Amino acid sequence: MEVVVRAEKNATVLDLHGRLDLGARWDFKAVMNQCLLTEEEHLIINLEGLSFIDSAGLGFLVLSYVQFTGMHRQMSWVHPRGHVKTMLEELKLSSMVPIFSDEREALAAR
Repeated sequence: MEVVVRAEKNATVLDLHGRLDLGARWDFKAVMNQCLLTEEEHLIINLEGLSFIDSAGLGFLVLSYVQFTGMHRQMSWVHPRGHVKTMLEELKLSSMVPIFSDEREALAAR
């Protein structure tokens, strides 16, 4: 998995590419730990580039959300597609995590 970190106005965006699975846990965890230390406002996780997510990857995303928002910060997920979108919908995660179709919506919901 590849993670690209970029800055937007009032937010940091993590673009995830490839597979978020048990094998990618250390890459994702390292980036999230850095964001927990440095990002003070809004973290947007861009899921558009994910081609696959398994239960471990989904668990990492949810745990990251709980940790980040537990520090009174905002996290949003954007652009879920294909298998990833289906999984999020079937698990009804939008009742817990703000999920938007694009970054503009996520930034406006701030």
